[in-house]
Amino acid sequence: MYTRLSIYENLKLYCDLYGIAHNRIDEVLDIVQLGQEKQKITSKLSRGMKQRVLLARTILHEPTLLFLDEPTSALDPVNTAHVHAGLRALTAQGTTILLTTHDMEEAETICDRVAFLHEGKIQLLDTPKKLRHQFTDRSVTLTCLDGRTLTFDYNANQADLIHKAMKQEDVITIHSNEPTLGDIFVQVTGRTLV
Repeated sequence: MYTRLSIYENLKLYCDLYGIAHNRIDEVLDIVQLGQEKQKITSKLSRGMKQRVLLARTILHEPTLLFLDEPTSALDPVNTAHVHAGLRALTAQGTTILLTTHDMEEAETICDRVAFLHEGKIQLLDTPKKLRHQFTDRSVTLTCLDGRTLTFDYNANQADLIHKAMKQEDVITIHSNEPTLGDIFVQVTGRTLV
């Protein structure tokens, strides 16, 4: 970024380089939620705002292939969700996005497929849902009105116990015990997430 220029002026420069109409600037600024800030000088921006400007510049020309490295690492949850929605819109328009992240929740939320890299090699590659199902312990946990948590394996005998608890209207929640992508990463690589 050119730090003496405003957000708008930075993006206008790249529009001119790419041969893109200037009205595209407002579209990308909406994606990264900076439409109201477009006249701010970039040297005065926070780290998170700078990251959003860079993302806006990256998607300005509607690329067919986009590589992103930790695109939401400096963003708060509200702006992260807005950027995720923008990235989903890009993929819906046909853009392929390769994204690196240490945030397994982000990977679960926006990625169609996830690859776990360890020591330069792909250890696992599949959809988040299939990976979680592959590593599930095939159990269900019930939380009861009195605060007890009961865990049952998937089998016919245990199903009768679950049914009995539900019939007694003693159950507040019921959840399958699938691991998170973070749990799977640790299990596969033997390392913790950074």
